[in-house]
Amino acid sequence: MNLKKVILASLIVSSMLATLAGPIPAGAEAAQENQQEQQSDNKKVPIDKKLAPKLQKAVNQYAGKEIKLKDTGEHINERLVTVQSADGNYGVGFDPEDGKISFVSKKTTIDKVDKKFQDEALKELKNAYSKKKYVFNKEVTQSRSYDNSTGKFGDYMFFGFSGKDFKVSVNANISEGYALSVVTIHIDKKELDPKLLKSATEAIKTAFDHQFDVTKAQIEHYTWVLEDDKVTVYMEKEKAISLINKQGNQVTTNKEMTEKEAKEAVAPLAKKLFNIDITGYEVKWDSLFKDYRFIEKNDVTAVRAALDAEKNVVYIKSGSRAAAGN
Repeated sequence: MNLKKVILASLIVSSMLATLAGPIPAGAEAAQENQQEQQSDNKKVPIDKKLAPKLQKAVNQYAGKEIKLKDTGEHINERLVTVQSADGNYGVGFDPEDGKISFVSKKTTIDKVDKKFQDEALKELKNAYSKKKYVFNKEVTQSRSYDNSTGKFGDYMFFGFSGKDFKVSVNANISEGYALSVVTIHIDKKELDPKLLKSATEAIKTAFDHQFDVTKAQIEHYTWVLEDDKVTVYMEKEKAISLINKQGNQVTTNKEMTEKEAKEAVAPLAKKLFNIDITGYEVKWDSLFKDYRFIEKNDVTAVRAALDAEKNVVYIKSGSRAAAGN
């Protein structure tokens, strides 16, 4: 299996879960509602008039009929914008830097999906969390990768399944015969491991001086996402990798403070929470997400943080979440 292809597929599947895989259970998406509202204006993207016909052609080709697309898309991350059809039944994802299409999607029903993909989705759900019973909804999102060089559809097919308190996306490679799945599962807080909860509580106290009282929990791509009315924390291997103050008001320009001041505000927390010393790192303002990137080397973002006008941390992220901005 080609590693680059797997990484690409994983990124697309993650994006599909966030945008096209149907209803989202209470959890990480809801937990970041305040943050997303603050960023909603800058995440809306007018579709370039030169690009629009290309997007339209791909969607029409996939649908087998004329489909009307909206004239604005939404930034999912730095390398992906999605545009929905006016009726909400079709969508297309593309790279805003070069206009290359990643995938085209449509809504279908589960009876039209091969049983082997349903079985793959169920297996992944049980691997992620075996204590639940999973029953799929009737509606499924089906997508296909797009080959920009030929103007034809590629080897990847995606199936977005959902049900009560869960969703799962299965990526299948037609030519190579493998599948990659990504799940999101809502979990009752009574089922949480005490060690996980203790670690989350301590990290939140350190970051925001807040006494955490978990109200919602879910597993997202094998990462635990816990939240209360104020804070969301992402956990891997019982350690916090991302913390968000939902009630915070991040600055929207880099005029409020210098990069040096931003680093001085973030460095102590980065060390305490992630054991990452950013004192020697380069600092860059990210105009898309309105936050600061702390770059280790080779332009790799090791830590990402948003600050309010008083230089308090609104959110702080490490690892892949810092790099992607999600």
